[in-house]
Amino acid sequence: MTPPDPETRFLAALAQAAAVELGADHPLASGTTDGRDALLAQEQLAALPEATRERLLAAAHRLMREDLAAIWSFLPGAVQSGGMMH
Repeated sequence: MTPPDPETRFLAALAQAAAVELGADHPLASGTTDGRDALLAQEQLAALPEATRERLLAAAHRLMREDLAAIWSFLPGAVQSGGMMH
């Protein structure tokens, strides 16, 4: 199984953080992940008050850095060597 690319992981983490911070009905919480979504997410983030944007990005960053299986999947040879399996 191919791990999701970093952009897809970021958009998913951002959607999860937005659902908690802004509510599940906010456009950033939609969780779709194509190229247009990245541009739209940038625009929607820019429209938020700075404090809200900072909290949202911090929460998304925390979700990504705590996803050890995703991090491990990007290490060269990790899966082949019998490292963490998911």
